[in-house]
Amino acid sequence: MTLLRFKTLLRQSLAVCGLLGAAVVQSQAQPAYPTKTVTIVVPYPAGGTTDVLARLIADVLRKQGGQPVVVENQSGAGGSIAGRRVITAAPDGHTLLMTSSGINAVTPTVYKEFKPLEGLTQVSVLVDVPFVMVVGKKFPVQNLPDFIAYAKQRPGSVTIGNVSLGSHGHLAQLLFDKAAGVNLIPVPYRGSTPAINDLLGGQIDGMIDNVSVQKPFIESGKVQALFVTSRQRSDVLADVPTAKELGLPFESMAWFGLAAPRNTSPEIVKALRDMVAAGFKDKEQRQKLIQAGLTPVFGTSAEANERVKVESRTLGDLAAALNLPRN
Repeated sequence: MTLLRFKTLLRQSLAVCGLLGAAVVQSQAQPAYPTKTVTIVVPYPAGGTTDVLARLIADVLRKQGGQPVVVENQSGAGGSIAGRRVITAAPDGHTLLMTSSGINAVTPTVYKEFKPLEGLTQVSVLVDVPFVMVVGKKFPVQNLPDFIAYAKQRPGSVTIGNVSLGSHGHLAQLLFDKAAGVNLIPVPYRGSTPAINDLLGGQIDGMIDNVSVQKPFIESGKVQALFVTSRQRSDVLADVPTAKELGLPFESMAWFGLAAPRNTSPEIVKALRDMVAAGFKDKEQRQKLIQAGLTPVFGTSAEANERVKVESRTLGDLAAALNLPRN
């Protein structure tokens, strides 16, 4: 064998070894996932916003991961039953929780055995959920500056409905009270429908609720929107200003996300988040979220975990002060 031939063979062998080594490193960095059916546990009954979002996520994961994905609704105890089920599941990324700002910040103040900070790792904040404050069409004032002035002149007399005691909408109202220097009376209901009925009937003065729920009532002229609680205007209520636009330094948004058991490997968490984010690059899929009044986020796991920590101190402390009852 000539020296030239030997050098050529040596270079080829080294190149093959390099490719094999890179393949090994890549397989270590990106573990096979998913390898079996993925279960997404939804802590609310079927049909709500969280359930609809979970089914969109499931559809994306099926296409991206090539494995079956099932959605199971397990409601009760403020989401803590579903949450504890996922906390105790195998940390392999095949049992996931549809989570939210309320479940992470509010539920642990009532169900102290539920510890999401200790038991879960956040995969991603999927979407932000902006609220809108509305008042009845017969309410004496129909814009935010006049509303604040009216409420200041009549402390403790203006009633604002919310979907439940301790809901994010309820907490948003309390934060609004502080920012605006008013004292509104919160009126909790069991869901949006009975609150809206009372608002339309004049039994309550206003309401803070999800943009998507209030959109048809705003557009039909049955209620008057004062402002949205998000940093920017909502795509589905583009004519409604933010509080900051109107001179009030206030914002508060709920969110829905995806979480896994605490000890799930960072590689699986990243693979899961990347699959979901990739699936929602599709314009049609993103438009489904926007039309539902949701703002796509799909942030990183680190960003989601940090957001939970911050809100556990802010919203969590506010909720704890309410001494909310178990239900």
